[in-house]
Amino acid sequence: MEQLDLTPQEQRNPPATETASGTGEGGGSHAPEAPEANVTEIILPEEQIENFQLLLPMLTQLNQEERWLAWIDPPAGLVGKWQQHHGIIQHQLLILRSSAQHSAETLAEKALSAGTCHAVVLWTSGLSRHSYGRLENASVRGHSHGVILRQRQTHSQ
Repeated sequence: MEQLDLTPQEQRNPPATETASGTGEGGGSHAPEAPEANVTEIILPEEQIENFQLLLPMLTQLNQEERWLAWIDPPAGLVGKWQQHHGIIQHQLLILRSSAQHSAETLAEKALSAGTCHAVVLWTSGLSRHSYGRLENASVRGHSHGVILRQRQTHSQ
């Protein structure tokens, strides 16, 4: 069984620092831009949460990078269909399941902030603003993209 190293990337390999001379283009030194949070929320009707035709192109595109693609609590039916599709890089797919000890939000936050996953896809029934903000901060720390797929909330009156 392969172990996943969730040590933040900056602790494993410190980033190279650029000299004040830069690359020779422009000659001046520029302050690096602060990374932006990169979390996208997609709201689906309940009957569409396993919509293979809708999700497959997005998930396949996310799987073309060098780092891990993490799925957290995906529908079981979708996993089987996706793994049968050709062109999928299965050895870079990490499927995580939440438990009483590790909530889905905690798993997503750790995977996003570690820097080992280029994208983390979380299936959830709902997410608080606070949790969403924590995921945004984690995406900045890990230079990762988060995708939250949740069911549309029905409001009873």
